This record gives sequence, C-alpha cells and structure tokens, in this order.
Amino acid sequence: MNKNLLGLNNPISTLVVMKNLILIFVGILLSTGIFAQDKKGFDFTDGWVVMKKGDTLRGKVCYENTKTGEKFEKIKFIDAKDATQQKKSYGVEKLTSFGTKGLVFEFIVLDAEIPPMIMERVVTGDLNLYRCWFKTQLSTPQKMDYVVGMFLKKKESTELYEVLDKKFQKEMAAYFKGDEDIVKLIKEKNYTVKDIDKIVIAYNEKE
Repeated sequence: MNKNLLGLNNPISTLVVMKNLILIFVGILLSTGIFAQDKKGFDFTDGWVVMKKGDTLRGKVCYENTKTGEKFEKIKFIDAKDATQQKKSYGVEKLTSFGTKGLVFEFIVLDAEIPPMIMERVVTGDLNLYRCWFKTQLSTPQKMDYVVGMFLKKKESTELYEVLDKKFQKEMAAYFKGDEDIVKLIKEKNYTVKDIDKIVIAYNEKE
C-alpha cells in the first residue's frame, strides 16, 4: 500500500493519526471501566437501590469516598435507564436499601432520636448481623476515622443488640440462652467478638 495514501509520509498527518488512535484507546478503557474510579474518590460500581415505594432501580452506586474514607449519609446513584446519566443523591427519605459489589446495605433505626443510619447486612437469616460506622473526633476533611459497631437483629424483631468485646462470651451466653449448642460452640472454640459472623452463621444453619 502506498503510504502517501494514508499521509504517513507527512509528519503532521502522522501526528493526527496517532492522536486519533490514542483517543480511541482511551475510549475503550473508559467503556471497560478501567478508569471508573474518580480522581476525587467517587467510585461508582454496578448496583441497585430499593425505593420506599417498592421499586428496584439498577445502575451505578457510590456509597463512600475511597480517597478520604468518608461513609456517605446519602449515597450517589446513576440510573442505568436515565439517558442523561445524571448523578442523584438518595438518603433514607427515598430508599430502604441498596447493594453493590456483593454487599447489601439497609437504613436501620438504631435510636429513635436520630435518623436511620446506613448499616451493612453482613449475615442474613433468622438472625441478621449488621455492621455500621461511627465517626470519631479524629476525623478530618482529608481523612475520616470511624469506630465499627456490630449489631444482632432477629428477623421478626425491630430491636438491635450491640455486640461488644467486653465480657463477650458471658454476654453471648445470655443472648443465646436456651440454645445450648450455640453456647457450647462459643466456649469450645473460645470465640471472641471477631468471630461473631461465624456464630451467627452457625445459629442460622441449625434453624
């Protein structure tokens, strides 16, 4: 093939061709999600939200800032069916739950005097295990600091039981009173608060 037909003997034409090839390559990267993470830490991933009206919407979800570690009180969502791909903020006034990256989150009432907060449902069953984050005074706009809280909630109950490290085995023996198999398992395995997920899974499997 004659290179002159492509203009490759012309330095300016060569630069134009190379520029176009780079733009095409970057476009492919963007479409495959390699550049999905925003420079400001807003990382949108495939997910879903459940509206209070009961509708489930699918699209892209961002629930935390991956740069500062901030956990949002209102998540950011891009509806897959929205042609404009507009980013919307949804909180407890609009949503009941949402999910992304294989994780499920719910808006849970922990205290009647404060708004429902976002909790991750770690284990699902007759007994649910939830994880949440409490912001500490060490937090700054550049770096957020949280204390993790773990809570138990029976399927048909609205009450949450906080799992604490202090006197863990004694507290768990009281919580699971009457279920000797679980109480025995906790003592034999010498489980600590770090093993609470194993305890909840064992409880759900025997139901």
